[in-house]
Amino acid sequence: MADLPSDPLISLVTVAAEHMGYSCLATEPDEVRLVGPRGDGPHFLWLHNLRRRLNEQPLEQWPALIADHVETFLARVDLDCTDPLATDEFRAVRALLRTRFASSDTIAGIDIVGRYVAPGIIAVVVIEQLLTAEAITTDQLHQWQIDSTELFELAEANTRAAGRLEIEWRNYNDAHFAILSGSDCASAHANWLGDYPVIGTYGALFVVSQEGNVYAHPIVGPNALTAMILLGKVAANTYRSEPRPISPAVYWWGDGKISLAAITEVDPDHNVEVRPTPEFEALLTSLAVTCEFAVVPANAVDTALDVLEQYQQMCTAPDNSATPPAVDDLITEINRNGGAVGFIAAVADSRGAVLRTWGPNRGQHLFAVLKLTKDRDLAVLDVETGHLYDPRGHLDVHVTVGDGRSLPYLTRELLDDFVVAAADPDDPFLVVARAEETYIRTRRHEWVYEIEHRAGSASEHFRVYTLRHKVVRDVIWAWAGGDPSWTAAVRWRRVDPTSPGIEAASGVEILQDELASAGSDLSPDALALLDTFLTVRDTPIPSTDLAPMQDLAIDPAILRDLASSHTEEARPNETAKPDDPDET
Repeated sequence: MADLPSDPLISLVTVAAEHMGYSCLATEPDEVRLVGPRGDGPHFLWLHNLRRRLNEQPLEQWPALIADHVETFLARVDLDCTDPLATDEFRAVRALLRTRFASSDTIAGIDIVGRYVAPGIIAVVVIEQLLTAEAITTDQLHQWQIDSTELFELAEANTRAAGRLEIEWRNYNDAHFAILSGSDCASAHANWLGDYPVIGTYGALFVVSQEGNVYAHPIVGPNALTAMILLGKVAANTYRSEPRPISPAVYWWGDGKISLAAITEVDPDHNVEVRPTPEFEALLTSLAVTCEFAVVPANAVDTALDVLEQYQQMCTAPDNSATPPAVDDLITEINRNGGAVGFIAAVADSRGAVLRTWGPNRGQHLFAVLKLTKDRDLAVLDVETGHLYDPRGHLDVHVTVGDGRSLPYLTRELLDDFVVAAADPDDPFLVVARAEETYIRTRRHEWVYEIEHRAGSASEHFRVYTLRHKVVRDVIWAWAGGDPSWTAAVRWRRVDPTSPGIEAASGVEILQDELASAGSDLSPDALALLDTFLTVRDTPIPSTDLAPMQDLAIDPAILRDLASSHTEEARPNETAKPDDPDET
């Protein structure tokens, strides 16, 4: 028996190896060299992960655990000797390729093929065989004559095809966690968390402190702070003690991208400090904002005040009786998949329910609750704004607003909200479409609205300008509902493909369109005000004296008065006859 250092682990490894006919020599503190009975070798066994595993076990269990580990390793060695895998041939290994996450610190300077994932983590490609995984080197990659993109695509496809991870849910201090496991390449599945029911309204927190487990938390509300701290403690402690460590940090999965959420530090007394990044801390701050929506059967109310009264009663004096079937069905869906839906039912009784969610993006929450209630005939009151959304009489059309989100249906009330709302000057803020080239859309710039419709091609693309949101609402509503009155309600002009649109529209164009669509409904006072506004709009700002421009300035509130100085409805101008062949 060789003269070995007085290390119980190495001594027990030596005993187990010699029992199987191998000679053993320690070459590093956590490395031994083995030579087989046939003179094969040397084979190197690294003990780092084994030592971490044993640190959590009673000393009396070490001999059995070490013997099992050594026997498993030597069984792999024996198989390699009797039936070696031709790793120099790509065809022989392509089905065995997998991806895993690895610590960017521990593999620094090692020649392997890797891809950056997030701070502290890289993805690597391995050849996975029975009980072992061999990382691909750049030399192997060159020998196979493929590029790293092709290698990763194949390895990721193999990893996903091997099967989904199993999910076990746990609850700590009102923060829900999912433990995803069941694969030696579990860490790689963090790239595809969107395929699992662990994503909340704002993504998910997760840790990959060791290979084999992914801990994830759906980010929905302010309990994300509790989840971040608990996940950070799990990550820091398992990274220090468990085999195959990857990262002690907490990560944030959002829209398919992974970023750092928090770092962890362990003091000499083994206390764990979890510190969020500025980006994630900003999200945590925003999650302190609470949004509430009152949801009631649509046929039970007529006005927003009716729903507001019921909301107040539900909050102050719930009657504890059975909820209406549609509301009960809604709550069942929320409870079944609360993380993905992003709401909780704070109150529910015979009148309806109060749904609560968190975060500053009220528009996103509104879209989500409208989608949940659309097919259940439930009206929704946005408690903060006092707006009531009733799905009765809605149109099933494809509606998109400026940031790319879609409305689940369209009503006059929704049109009012999104037409009057602030516009993005660079993109249409509301588009109603029947097909890719068949749509009507509007956007606003300097209190002037642009409406465009397209009927299948660039040659059938028309435009008009107006200052009145009611005109915009009525024209779009008529178009969406198939009412032909929209064609004559305004002065449509064919769009010149080179025209920049509303940003460069002249005051004359806007005035002509307004007069043509309004007819006698434009009062003399309103006409004078419109003329003054358009004069200001088209007056160049002097380079040396700004006083004349300041004298012409118009308070935006006056422009809002102008918009309301017309009659409620936009009516067709029956006497107006287009004299421009490009008009329709």
